[in-house]
Amino acid sequence: MDLATRATPLATTTVHRAGRLRTGGAELSWHADRTTTPVVFVHGSFDDHTSWDGVVPLLPPGVTAVRYDRRGHSGSSAPGRTVIHEHVGDLVSVITELSGGSAHVVGHSYGALVSLMAAVRHPELVRSVLVHEPPAFPLLTGDPVGEPMRDAARAHVITVAEHIEAGRTEDAVALFAEKVAFGERWRELFDGPQRAMLAANARTFLDQFRDPDHYALDLAALAAGPVPITLTVGTDGPPAVRRITEILAERLPAATVHTITGAGHAPHLSHPAEFAAALARHLDRTHLDRTRPA
Repeated sequence: MDLATRATPLATTTVHRAGRLRTGGAELSWHADRTTTPVVFVHGSFDDHTSWDGVVPLLPPGVTAVRYDRRGHSGSSAPGRTVIHEHVGDLVSVITELSGGSAHVVGHSYGALVSLMAAVRHPELVRSVLVHEPPAFPLLTGDPVGEPMRDAARAHVITVAEHIEAGRTEDAVALFAEKVAFGERWRELFDGPQRAMLAANARTFLDQFRDPDHYALDLAALAAGPVPITLTVGTDGPPAVRRITEILAERLPAATVHTITGAGHAPHLSHPAEFAAALARHLDRTHLDRTRPA
Protein backbone atom coordinates (compact mmCIF):
# COMPACT_ATOMS: atom_id res chain seq x y z
CA MET A 1 0.00 0.00 0.00
CA ASP A 2 1.27 3.44 -0.88
CA LEU A 3 1.19 5.58 2.27
CA ALA A 4 2.18 8.80 0.48
CA THR A 5 0.45 11.74 2.10
CA ARG A 6 -2.08 13.42 -0.17
CA ALA A 7 -5.12 15.65 -0.08
CA THR A 8 -6.19 14.80 -3.68
CA PRO A 9 -5.12 12.14 -6.22
CA LEU A 10 -2.79 14.77 -7.75
CA ALA A 11 -0.76 15.30 -4.55
CA THR A 12 3.01 15.37 -4.57
CA THR A 13 4.74 12.02 -4.95
CA THR A 14 6.44 10.88 -1.74
CA VAL A 15 8.74 8.03 -0.83
CA HIS A 16 7.91 5.63 1.99
CA ARG A 17 10.92 4.79 4.12
CA ALA A 18 11.36 2.55 7.15
CA GLY A 19 14.17 1.50 9.40
CA ARG A 20 15.50 1.14 12.92
CA LEU A 21 16.99 3.81 15.15
CA ARG A 22 19.23 3.00 18.12
CA THR A 23 18.66 5.38 21.04
CA GLY A 24 19.19 5.11 24.78
CA GLY A 25 19.82 1.37 24.64
CA ALA A 26 16.65 0.68 22.66
CA GLU A 27 15.96 0.12 18.97
CA LEU A 28 12.96 1.98 17.58
CA SER A 29 11.09 0.78 14.52
CA TRP A 30 10.16 3.83 12.42
CA HIS A 31 8.29 4.69 9.22
CA ALA A 32 8.29 7.94 7.23
CA ASP A 33 6.50 9.27 4.16
CA ARG A 34 8.89 11.93 2.96
CA THR A 35 8.14 15.24 1.27
CA THR A 36 9.08 18.49 3.01
CA THR A 37 7.65 19.44 6.44
CA PRO A 38 8.15 16.76 9.13
CA VAL A 39 5.37 15.81 11.54
CA VAL A 40 6.23 13.17 14.15
CA PHE A 41 3.37 11.05 15.51
CA VAL A 42 3.58 9.58 19.04
CA HIS A 43 1.09 6.84 19.89
CA GLY A 44 -0.53 6.07 23.23
CA SER A 45 -0.59 3.15 25.67
CA PHE A 46 -0.71 -0.48 24.43
CA ASP A 47 -0.58 0.84 20.86
CA ASP A 48 1.98 1.25 18.05
CA HIS A 49 2.64 3.32 14.92
CA THR A 50 -0.14 1.62 12.93
CA SER A 51 -2.76 3.54 14.91
CA TRP A 52 -2.05 6.48 12.57
CA ASP A 53 -2.69 4.48 9.37
CA GLY A 54 -6.06 6.13 8.76
CA VAL A 55 -4.74 9.66 9.22
CA VAL A 56 -1.50 9.66 7.23
CA PRO A 57 -3.06 9.30 3.75
CA LEU A 58 -5.36 12.26 4.49
CA LEU A 59 -2.66 14.78 5.40
CA PRO A 60 -2.01 17.77 3.14
CA PRO A 61 0.75 17.61 0.56
CA GLY A 62 4.10 18.82 1.77
CA VAL A 63 4.03 16.83 5.02
CA THR A 64 6.55 14.19 6.09
CA ALA A 65 4.67 11.83 8.39
CA VAL A 66 7.17 10.14 10.72
CA ARG A 67 5.75 7.37 12.89
CA TYR A 68 7.51 4.99 15.24
CA ASP A 69 6.77 2.33 17.85
CA ARG A 70 7.64 3.69 21.28
CA ARG A 71 10.23 1.63 23.13
CA GLY A 72 8.76 -1.63 24.38
CA HIS A 73 5.97 -1.58 21.80
CA SER A 74 5.62 -3.91 18.79
CA GLY A 75 8.72 -3.52 16.59
CA SER A 76 10.79 -1.52 19.10
CA SER A 77 12.92 -3.01 21.85
CA ALA A 78 13.40 -1.82 25.43
CA PRO A 79 16.38 -2.58 27.70
CA GLY A 80 14.48 -3.35 30.89
CA ARG A 81 11.86 -1.22 32.57
CA THR A 82 10.91 2.00 30.74
CA VAL A 83 10.09 5.46 32.14
CA ILE A 84 8.58 8.50 30.48
CA HIS A 85 11.86 10.42 30.42
CA GLU A 86 13.27 7.71 28.14
CA HIS A 87 10.27 8.07 25.83
CA VAL A 88 10.92 11.81 25.71
CA GLY A 89 14.56 11.13 24.86
CA ASP A 90 13.48 8.74 22.11
CA LEU A 91 11.22 11.40 20.59
CA VAL A 92 14.12 13.85 20.66
CA SER A 93 16.26 11.27 18.84
CA VAL A 94 13.56 10.73 16.21
CA ILE A 95 13.33 14.49 15.60
CA THR A 96 17.10 14.89 15.50
CA GLU A 97 17.98 11.83 13.42
CA LEU A 98 14.94 11.39 11.18
CA SER A 99 13.31 14.82 10.91
CA GLY A 100 16.18 17.18 10.21
CA GLY A 101 16.40 18.49 13.77
CA SER A 102 13.00 20.19 13.85
CA ALA A 103 9.43 18.89 13.61
CA HIS A 104 5.80 19.41 14.48
CA VAL A 105 4.69 16.74 16.97
CA VAL A 106 1.32 15.00 17.31
CA GLY A 107 0.63 12.93 20.42
CA HIS A 108 -2.25 10.75 21.57
CA SER A 109 -2.95 10.01 25.25
CA TYR A 110 0.34 8.90 26.90
CA GLY A 111 2.05 9.99 23.69
CA ALA A 112 0.54 13.44 24.28
CA LEU A 113 2.33 13.62 27.65
CA VAL A 114 5.59 12.63 25.94
CA SER A 115 5.03 15.30 23.27
CA LEU A 116 4.34 18.09 25.76
CA MET A 117 7.36 17.17 27.87
CA ALA A 118 9.56 17.29 24.77
CA ALA A 119 8.18 20.75 23.96
CA VAL A 120 9.21 21.96 27.43
CA ARG A 121 12.69 20.47 27.34
CA HIS A 122 13.55 21.07 23.70
CA PRO A 123 11.57 23.98 22.24
CA GLU A 124 14.36 24.44 19.70
CA LEU A 125 13.41 21.05 18.21
CA VAL A 126 9.61 21.12 18.52
CA ARG A 127 7.94 23.55 16.10
CA SER A 128 4.47 22.93 17.52
CA VAL A 129 2.41 20.25 19.25
CA LEU A 130 -1.09 18.93 18.69
CA VAL A 131 -2.16 16.58 21.48
CA HIS A 132 -5.33 14.62 22.05
CA GLU A 133 -6.49 14.22 25.64
CA PRO A 134 -3.25 13.82 27.62
CA PRO A 135 -4.06 11.80 30.79
CA ALA A 136 -2.50 14.28 33.24
CA PHE A 137 -4.55 13.00 36.17
CA PRO A 138 -2.73 15.03 38.87
CA LEU A 139 -4.45 18.12 37.42
CA LEU A 140 -7.73 16.74 38.82
CA THR A 141 -6.48 16.73 42.42
CA GLY A 142 -8.48 19.26 44.41
CA ASP A 143 -10.89 19.83 41.53
CA PRO A 144 -14.43 19.16 42.82
CA VAL A 145 -15.62 18.06 39.38
CA GLY A 146 -12.60 16.05 38.33
CA GLU A 147 -11.39 14.41 41.52
CA PRO A 148 -14.14 11.72 41.62
CA MET A 149 -13.39 11.01 37.94
CA ARG A 150 -9.70 10.66 38.77
CA ASP A 151 -10.44 8.23 41.60
CA ALA A 152 -12.66 6.06 39.41
CA ALA A 153 -10.06 5.95 36.63
CA ARG A 154 -7.28 5.18 39.13
CA ALA A 155 -9.23 2.23 40.55
CA HIS A 156 -9.61 0.75 37.07
CA VAL A 157 -5.94 1.33 36.24
CA ILE A 158 -4.87 -0.45 39.42
CA THR A 159 -6.94 -3.46 38.40
CA VAL A 160 -5.47 -3.30 34.87
CA ALA A 161 -1.97 -3.45 36.38
CA GLU A 162 -2.97 -6.39 38.58
CA HIS A 163 -4.27 -8.27 35.53
CA ILE A 164 -1.00 -7.66 33.67
CA GLU A 165 1.11 -8.79 36.64
CA ALA A 166 -0.96 -11.98 36.81
CA GLY A 167 -0.54 -12.66 33.09
CA ARG A 168 -4.16 -11.88 32.25
CA THR A 169 -3.27 -9.49 29.46
CA GLU A 170 -6.48 -9.90 27.47
CA ASP A 171 -8.50 -9.03 30.58
CA ALA A 172 -6.22 -6.06 31.16
CA VAL A 173 -6.71 -4.77 27.62
CA ALA A 174 -10.49 -5.19 27.78
CA LEU A 175 -10.77 -3.38 31.12
CA PHE A 176 -8.47 -0.54 30.10
CA ALA A 177 -10.14 -0.11 26.72
CA GLU A 178 -13.72 -0.20 28.02
CA LYS A 179 -13.48 1.58 31.38
CA VAL A 180 -10.48 3.91 31.02
CA ALA A 181 -9.95 4.82 27.38
CA PHE A 182 -12.35 3.91 24.59
CA GLY A 183 -15.74 2.91 26.02
CA GLU A 184 -18.05 -0.04 25.58
CA ARG A 185 -17.75 -0.09 21.79
CA TRP A 186 -13.96 -0.31 21.79
CA ARG A 187 -13.95 -3.59 19.84
CA GLU A 188 -15.34 -1.68 16.87
CA LEU A 189 -12.10 0.34 16.81
CA PHE A 190 -9.74 -2.64 17.08
CA ASP A 191 -10.06 -5.84 15.04
CA GLY A 192 -8.69 -9.21 16.20
CA PRO A 193 -5.04 -8.67 15.14
CA GLN A 194 -5.08 -5.18 16.65
CA ARG A 195 -6.43 -6.52 19.94
CA ALA A 196 -3.60 -9.09 19.92
CA MET A 197 -1.16 -6.20 19.39
CA LEU A 198 -2.59 -4.36 22.40
CA ALA A 199 -2.13 -7.46 24.55
CA ALA A 200 1.42 -7.97 23.31
CA ASN A 201 2.34 -4.42 24.42
CA ALA A 202 0.74 -4.69 27.86
CA ARG A 203 3.99 -5.04 29.83
CA THR A 204 5.06 -1.53 28.86
CA PHE A 205 1.82 -0.17 30.32
CA LEU A 206 2.85 -1.80 33.60
CA ASP A 207 6.12 0.17 33.40
CA GLN A 208 4.12 3.37 32.90
CA PHE A 209 1.95 2.54 35.90
CA ARG A 210 5.02 2.10 38.12
CA ASP A 211 6.76 5.26 36.91
CA PRO A 212 6.33 8.06 39.50
CA ASP A 213 6.85 10.73 36.82
CA HIS A 214 4.56 9.34 34.13
CA TYR A 215 1.87 11.99 34.55
CA ALA A 216 4.14 14.92 35.33
CA LEU A 217 3.72 18.11 33.30
CA ASP A 218 5.39 21.50 33.83
CA LEU A 219 2.46 23.69 32.88
CA ALA A 220 4.20 26.91 33.86
CA ALA A 221 7.02 26.15 31.43
CA LEU A 222 4.55 25.17 28.71
CA ALA A 223 2.57 28.37 29.18
CA ALA A 224 5.71 30.51 29.11
CA GLY A 225 7.38 28.64 26.26
CA PRO A 226 7.40 29.48 22.56
CA VAL A 227 5.89 26.24 21.21
CA PRO A 228 2.35 26.63 19.77
CA ILE A 229 -0.09 24.10 21.24
CA THR A 230 -3.39 22.71 20.00
CA LEU A 231 -5.51 20.56 22.34
CA THR A 232 -8.03 18.28 20.67
CA VAL A 233 -10.86 16.66 22.61
CA GLY A 234 -13.76 14.39 21.71
CA THR A 235 -17.32 15.03 22.80
CA ASP A 236 -17.84 11.34 23.65
CA GLY A 237 -14.58 10.42 25.38
CA PRO A 238 -13.90 9.53 29.02
CA PRO A 239 -15.12 12.29 31.36
CA ALA A 240 -11.78 12.43 33.23
CA VAL A 241 -9.67 13.27 30.18
CA ARG A 242 -12.28 15.73 28.93
CA ARG A 243 -12.04 17.52 32.27
CA ILE A 244 -8.23 17.41 32.09
CA THR A 245 -8.40 19.10 28.68
CA GLU A 246 -10.63 21.83 30.14
CA ILE A 247 -8.11 22.47 32.91
CA LEU A 248 -5.22 22.48 30.44
CA ALA A 249 -7.07 25.05 28.33
CA GLU A 250 -7.47 27.24 31.42
CA ARG A 251 -3.81 26.87 32.40
CA LEU A 252 -2.47 27.30 28.86
CA PRO A 253 -4.35 30.39 27.65
CA ALA A 254 -2.43 30.62 24.37
CA ALA A 255 -3.38 27.08 23.37
CA THR A 256 -6.02 26.43 20.72
CA VAL A 257 -8.77 23.95 21.62
CA HIS A 258 -10.47 21.93 18.90
CA THR A 259 -13.46 19.70 19.68
CA ILE A 260 -14.16 16.70 17.46
CA THR A 261 -17.89 16.01 17.58
CA GLY A 262 -18.84 12.37 18.03
CA ALA A 263 -15.30 11.24 18.73
CA GLY A 264 -13.94 9.69 21.89
CA HIS A 265 -10.42 9.10 23.11
CA ALA A 266 -9.19 7.81 19.73
CA PRO A 267 -10.38 10.15 16.94
CA HIS A 268 -7.46 9.06 14.73
CA LEU A 269 -9.16 5.64 14.67
CA SER A 270 -12.85 6.55 14.75
CA HIS A 271 -12.78 9.92 12.91
CA PRO A 272 -9.54 10.02 10.89
CA ALA A 273 -10.79 12.60 8.37
CA GLU A 274 -11.85 15.01 11.12
CA PHE A 275 -8.60 14.47 13.00
CA ALA A 276 -6.53 15.02 9.84
CA ALA A 277 -8.48 18.21 9.13
CA ALA A 278 -7.82 19.46 12.67
CA LEU A 279 -4.12 18.77 12.20
CA ALA A 280 -4.09 20.57 8.84
CA ARG A 281 -5.65 23.64 10.44
CA HIS A 282 -3.13 23.47 13.25
CA LEU A 283 -0.24 23.33 10.77
CA ASP A 284 -1.66 26.28 8.87
CA ARG A 285 -1.86 28.27 12.09
CA THR A 286 1.77 27.44 12.83
CA HIS A 287 2.94 28.70 9.44
CA LEU A 288 3.25 25.49 7.45
CA ASP A 289 2.23 27.61 4.46
CA ARG A 290 5.68 29.24 4.53
CA THR A 291 7.27 25.87 3.68
CA ARG A 292 4.95 25.03 0.79
CA PRO A 293 6.10 25.67 -2.77
CA ALA A 294 4.38 28.55 -4.50
